Amino acid sequence: MEEVSPQARGLLDKINRQFTEGNALYHVVAQQCGLSDAAFWTLYALYTNPKPQTQNRISAEWGLPKQTLNSAVAAMTKKGLVALCPGKGAHGGKLVTLTEAGRALAERTVGAVIVAEQRAITDMSLADCELYYTLGQKHMACLRREFERMEGKKQEQL
Repeated sequence: MEEVSPQARGLLDKINRQFTEGNALYHVVAQQCGLSDAAFWTLYALYTNPKPQTQNRISAEWGLPKQTLNSAVAAMTKKGLVALCPGKGAHGGKLVTLTEAGRALAERTVGAVIVAEQRAITDMSLADCELYYTLGQKHMACLRREFERMEGKKQEQL
């Protein structure tokens, strides 16, 4: 195994804890709203994009496992929060849209979260948030490359 410097190891630990803490914050908010994490992020995706979206698109853009998203959408459909309708084309997938009840719930829950997020960004400054995002994207690209490299080595060993 390749040795990692103590400084790099310490930074990795901080970054990973920060990522986990952020997930935990949103998990608590979802629970306070009476929603599962997947239902919360589905409402968030639909609320922030007025166009109907396919489950595949939501899954890909929000990093939700397809089965988890499908289960959340099925539960939300039963509760009358979202509606499914066929998409265009042979592989269009089903479009997910908020119902009137779903939009009202999203307004009370996701809408309040977005206001809090916007306040946090304002408190931090837009420039700092832009830098945070840019560096995060750079980190994700490097991490993705390294994980793909790991997968390549794994395939070579087979």
